[in-house]
Amino acid sequence: MVGASLFMVVVGGVVVSFLRFDEAERLSVMPGHLVSVAVAKLNETTSENRPQVLEELLQEVPDLKIELVGEEALINEMKVNRVDGFGPFTSGATLFGMRIEYVVGPRKLGTGLCPRVFFRLRDGSLVAAEWVIEPPPFPIRDLPFYMFFGFLGITFLGLMSWVAKGLVQPLSEMVASAQTFGERSTTPIPIAENGPNEIRVAARAFNRMQLRINEFVDKRTRMLAAISHDMGTPLTRLRLRLEFLEDSDIRNRSLEDLNIMEQQIEMALNFLRDGSSSEPVLRIDIPSLLQSLSDQYADLGFSIETRWQGRFTILARNAELTRAISNLIDNAIQYASAVEINAGLKGGRVWIDIIDHGPGIPESERERLQEPFERGDQARKVHQGTGFGLGLATSKTIVEAAAGSLELRETKGGGLTVRLQFPAA
Repeated sequence: MVGASLFMVVVGGVVVSFLRFDEAERLSVMPGHLVSVAVAKLNETTSENRPQVLEELLQEVPDLKIELVGEEALINEMKVNRVDGFGPFTSGATLFGMRIEYVVGPRKLGTGLCPRVFFRLRDGSLVAAEWVIEPPPFPIRDLPFYMFFGFLGITFLGLMSWVAKGLVQPLSEMVASAQTFGERSTTPIPIAENGPNEIRVAARAFNRMQLRINEFVDKRTRMLAAISHDMGTPLTRLRLRLEFLEDSDIRNRSLEDLNIMEQQIEMALNFLRDGSSSEPVLRIDIPSLLQSLSDQYADLGFSIETRWQGRFTILARNAELTRAISNLIDNAIQYASAVEINAGLKGGRVWIDIIDHGPGIPESERERLQEPFERGDQARKVHQGTGFGLGLATSKTIVEAAAGSLELRETKGGGLTVRLQFPAA
């Protein structure tokens, strides 16, 4: 980029240098022609008639700066300005018996003034004339000049835009991928390895990192699932042995603890499976799903008030989504006597609110309770029916697998509202 920029600057400088003209060569033909004709006319005129001829010349050409001078004017000029000559004007004989006695350039007379030339006529008289210089329009004012530098500027901007895009676009893709990686899943989404060498190396390393993280998560999930599954066999044997024991308080409490362990294992297996189910993704009508859930809970003796506005659908796995919403309803029933479900469509997103008026969750605890195996009771004691801290985490995993989000809010008047949001299908 630096080399290309310097090249364009050098090209521009060379072109400007060729377009410029030396100050001594900027002589307009017509003004010089009029001066030469006037001097030649005075040279052919007798000394008695020269004042009258000069007056006629000045009337005809008012801009003509020429006058008859004496020897003193020449001597005084030569005393003040020691440099004799300017451009093509030098002292010496000319045509028709005339000669140039002395020339004073613009540098001595002042910026913007014309050179002053002293002519000796054939009869010895002196004429001082200002050789009017009207330089041709400087190239900066010409259309080709504007076109050239306009093209130069557009080329430079295009080059800078191309370079900036080559640098910024790969970095933007990397930032976007890093922000979303792990938020919905750890499935690698390779980014293009384009741009300068440093950017390509960073993109290649980022893609390898995604693969390693996904492989690590996959191995960990398989390991935990295998452990949970294998624990089922010894637990089954323990249950059989306890069943053959005589009825006693120790036997009953052991069976109760065994039931809790089996529930923990089953919930752990379900949690590990969520988000990676082989169930197909379908277009789900949310009002129909909510009404179906409401009817199911009504059959169990729980009244759930369900409201929605309009008809809307999302893309998700039906069984998993049903389980996610059921988990949230179960939590609400556990801590409150009444549950409400509201749903609607706004800004291209479907929202579902599961509302209760129970004790709620402090804002400082909401983020923690969405993590696996986190419960509201700080003592972390497992009681019958209190759960194992996987309800919210499981629902969150299922919702995020459907490109949705789960947020805990405070219900007006007290309680907890769980807001689910999904892209509308």
